[in-house]
Amino acid sequence: MTELNAKKIKVALGIMTRRALTGPIEVSVDLTRKCGLDCLMCWWWSPLLKEHPSREWANQKIDYELFKELIKDFQKLEVKRIVLGGQGDPLLYPKILEAIETSKKAGLEVSLITCGAYFTEKRIRKIFDLGVDNIDISLQAATPATYVKIHPAQKEGTFERIKKELFLLRELKEKYHRKTPLIQIIFVICTLNYQETVQIVDLAREIGAESIGFKRIDVIPETKGLLLTSEQLEELKDLLKKAKEEATKSVIATSLDFYQKFIVDGLTTGVYTSAYYTLVPCYVGWLSSRILSDGSVIPCCGCYDVIFGNINKLSFTTIWNSEKYKQFRKKSINIWKNSNLVQKCKCSSCIDFEFNLGVYRKLHPLKAERIQK
Repeated sequence: MTELNAKKIKVALGIMTRRALTGPIEVSVDLTRKCGLDCLMCWWWSPLLKEHPSREWANQKIDYELFKELIKDFQKLEVKRIVLGGQGDPLLYPKILEAIETSKKAGLEVSLITCGAYFTEKRIRKIFDLGVDNIDISLQAATPATYVKIHPAQKEGTFERIKKELFLLRELKEKYHRKTPLIQIIFVICTLNYQETVQIVDLAREIGAESIGFKRIDVIPETKGLLLTSEQLEELKDLLKKAKEEATKSVIATSLDFYQKFIVDGLTTGVYTSAYYTLVPCYVGWLSSRILSDGSVIPCCGCYDVIFGNINKLSFTTIWNSEKYKQFRKKSINIWKNSNLVQKCKCSSCIDFEFNLGVYRKLHPLKAERIQK
């Protein structure tokens, strides 16, 4: 039995006994809030927003010495994976390469979530040498023209430069016969890019990406105009079928089975998953956690107002085992009884629903089968 499988069994036993018997499998760490890409769908930096965060907020980052202590905590709790991404781009963190190296030396699987705009040849080679396991590239476009529509502060050359660095990564993997880092293109479908749903598969094939993560657009009032119209939705459904066929031919993994069943119909309203939380529990309190750039520990990407503590004041181990976290687990496992939690968090557009459904399938296969139907 692998260490990861043993860990999953511990987590499952914790869920069944309603106690955290071990630490999370995965922790997302927002090293920095800096990002200069200004994606239209971004909650913080979109040009569509009437107000943007303060400079003080934007400049917050996790102190590197504190980060090293955090990694020691992760080892104690048997955390298996660290995800570096979040509100800013991790490649803008001054000590990003040191942070990766520290994480890898501690035995953690390292995943980067980046826009790719801050790649350089030197960084690509170093990331490869350090043994990063996964890189999620948030491109949101398959062509330079659409890339500029979604990132109006950028020029078409940015898209081509990102492709160039990804080609280098593909060459390094081929030259040294390595499978990692696994590359996933993140494609958040909206009114500006939905027509490139099939082309994104072509791009993935071209750069040697192993998978494509088709994602829902998570809107706020100022970005609701990025949702699809009813006519566009019908057009998209046909495109998704073609994209699935092309991805299957090219042996590129996708999230399309889940996306077509649970997400696509919400692309006109921005409401995707809230109804399912009358049926499926939320397991994030056992599976994962997230640490923001100011040190706040929150349960997930959708619960910014649920703060358990701050690593500048308490260790992550102390926070993970705190009474506050225990109470969250108790409420989230019975989420249908806690409508206030659903309202406080973005359960209407839950990024973790696919994982929650996966756990539910394993623990309650017959009940899960009814939801699938």
